Amino acid sequence: MPESAYSGIVNSEGIHNHNDLDTVVRRFVDKLLGQGKTKPDSADLIYINKQFDKYLGKIPASFMYKGKTYTPRSFALQELDFNPDDYVEITSYTHHPFYKPFVLEDKYNWTFDEYYNVPLDDFVAITDNALQNNDTVGWDGDADDPYFDYYSGIAYYPYSIADYQKLRQDDYEDHSTLLNHMMHIVGVEEDKNGRKWYYIKNSWGRMTNHLGGFLFMRDDYFKIRTVAIIVNKKAIPAGIRAKMGL
Repeated sequence: MPESAYSGIVNSEGIHNHNDLDTVVRRFVDKLLGQGKTKPDSADLIYINKQFDKYLGKIPASFMYKGKTYTPRSFALQELDFNPDDYVEITSYTHHPFYKPFVLEDKYNWTFDEYYNVPLDDFVAITDNALQNNDTVGWDGDADDPYFDYYSGIAYYPYSIADYQKLRQDDYEDHSTLLNHMMHIVGVEEDKNGRKWYYIKNSWGRMTNHLGGFLFMRDDYFKIRTVAIIVNKKAIPAGIRAKMGL
């Protein structure tokens, strides 16, 4: 829905603050897991929806947009040029065959989604091709690394790395890399030394750093700490897409 129809803000702060909602939902999920449940029943869903209504506001049954009446579903179908089936999740790890999908071993992948696995060079090429063709890229990765300095608007490693694929794999296996955050890559630039930097939008608010909520991530940090990307299938170079069977 457009924000004019549903802002999702009901608190007195006038900004998105999901701390209380996150706490309520996490405790409820822990309770379900403690009961041995793997799927919420109808009563559980009623409770969950009540919490969302409380902390985000009730979803309007219908609303006006540019002089026309929509429901949330009709707006999505008629106004948004978006099909979730056009998007794939891609990663790069050596403990599974390349160019094949596998279920990523991560605690947040509770839906057992399959991620396409490609060599790191292809992983970077897919990202760059998407950005160069005016597509954006979903970023899933580690934002807790000491060299992820969001408040200074920068993420990079101050030392050289000999083998990115090996270090990436080692850090994934020993849990030095964790999937703990998601962001939105919207651009890429080179500095005066020819180093690549990705321009990334975070979700922590415009006033949280001097770049208005964005940061620059150098290619070395991207290669090591990006667990996965989400892209439109058409943004994948044709040769790589053929190898992936897409």
